[in-house]
Amino acid sequence: MRNLITLAVALICFSTINAQKSDIKLQTKYGSDNKELHNLLRFQEVETIKLTFTGNDLKGKNYRLLVKEYTNGSLAKTDTIMDSGKFDYIPAISDSVFEFKYYVKTQVNNKIKMNFMFDRFSTPKLYDIKAAEDKYALHDFLKTSDPMPVKLNEKTLIMGYFLPYVDDESGWKKYCDVSGSKHKPEEWGIVFNIPNYYLIEIMFE
Repeated sequence: MRNLITLAVALICFSTINAQKSDIKLQTKYGSDNKELHNLLRFQEVETIKLTFTGNDLKGKNYRLLVKEYTNGSLAKTDTIMDSGKFDYIPAISDSVFEFKYYVKTQVNNKIKMNFMFDRFSTPKLYDIKAAEDKYALHDFLKTSDPMPVKLNEKTLIMGYFLPYVDDESGWKKYCDVSGSKHKPEEWGIVFNIPNYYLIEIMFE
């Protein structure tokens, strides 16, 4: 009887693991290939990134895109940017390639403007700047130049937009030490004493 229970538990765990596996991968590309447009974006201090997801497991899947704002070490707000499963006018993914562009700018009126641009629509968002004297920076979560694997039915962090970490010894303000650290992004506010940052995540289901 004990052997049967062990076998049943093992089968359930195996099925759960298989349900999460997929051939979906993410690759990112910053800026624009057009030199004039690239220079214009730099002049306007707009950061942009193109996110390309590939894999046969994308076909027929819905997607949810979230922005999470962290303030003083705690999750302050979660915005659903897109949930294709809830809107009839946004179809499920029909191809093995799914991509969109993300633009973000810290504006002079103490606002952060984000825009998620898809083929047929865009979804702008505005947030209050929490520390006007410092610049926010955009980083993806790819560890190397290789595409990042993405699981099904599981939230995946794809980008962070955050204020710098101030090194106590040198007094320098650093960004890469934050995004490249071993600490969970949800812990950045406490570990690095960052007053405000944003995490962007996606889930295919």
